[in-house]
Amino acid sequence: MPEVDIHPFQPRSLEAMVTENAVEGCVRETFGALVTAWQARTAGDAKVRRALGPISRDELRHAELAWAIDAWAAEHLPPSSRERVLQARREALRTLEHEVGSQVPPVQLVREAGVPTREQALHLLHGLTVLVA
Repeated sequence: MPEVDIHPFQPRSLEAMVTENAVEGCVRETFGALVTAWQARTAGDAKVRRALGPISRDELRHAELAWAIDAWAAEHLPPSSRERVLQARREALRTLEHEVGSQVPPVQLVREAGVPTREQALHLLHGLTVLVA
């Protein structure tokens, strides 16, 4: 086994942890849950649809946990910290929109795996943005 270099644990503030949760959980995990649910319904390959059903539900549970953490943290952070977390979430949505908008998935993945087209993915993301921004 190769040696693994692990950096020593560094404590972080509640705001730093909640900000990471807002970006990775509330934005990216929630979008991932939307995409896998889309794929579970639209994949042309029945095996892919069956495989993605449970994955989609698992991704949704991850997103739900992120939002539960976010709601809990809103009660424990001062207003200035909550505003910074909200700004980080908005920036993460803008970054994700740029990433999604710059990708054109191969037609075969759209057809067989149900990967949303760029336009469909942007539509899903815009719906998410309305809900969380």
